[in-house]
Amino acid sequence: MKMTIYILVLVIIGIFSGYFFLGNEVNNLDIYISVILNITIFSVGITLGLNKKIFKELKKTGKNLLLLPIGTIIGSLLGGLVTGILINHSLSLSLAIASGFGWYSISAVILTENAGVEIGSIAFITNVIREMMAFLFIPIVAKKLTPYTAICIGGATTMDTTLPLITKSTNEKYALVSFIHGGVLSFLVPVLVPFFASI
Repeated sequence: MKMTIYILVLVIIGIFSGYFFLGNEVNNLDIYISVILNITIFSVGITLGLNKKIFKELKKTGKNLLLLPIGTIIGSLLGGLVTGILINHSLSLSLAIASGFGWYSISAVILTENAGVEIGSIAFITNVIREMMAFLFIPIVAKKLTPYTAICIGGATTMDTTLPLITKSTNEKYALVSFIHGGVLSFLVPVLVPFFASI
């Protein structure tokens, strides 16, 4: 929760800085965004590569473990599709926003580059709200329904920001499942978001 508040405070400071102080004086902003995006994606790859345990567990558990992120992907995309229909919005962009899976920093930057600032901002807000809702509902869902359902709510965040909450709400077994789930989705975000944006 503290991390989400911290991010929101930074965004508000950024908005005020851009509006009141910087204006159009920042040159080559798109280049900086591209560099930061590439560094972040590279860092995710390193993080996954360093956690050799993740690959050993994938071998032991087999294909069944991959059903959880597949379910999350289907549910998220269906939600994006239904929302796009309800608000009469571009279905491809609705799917692109939904395929951020809660990873607001990457999805927002990719969509800003591919679809403009307005869509990037919507992606950012949508995925921040998903993460905030995950913090609220994971403990309740883990207790009232199943730990697997609670993991799905967190989307890509289950390998980092919501992982401690999932561990606290369930146990170590589900913490590992959560990490793998988030890792698979984090890997797919930079693939699916631009794919749907380009349709």
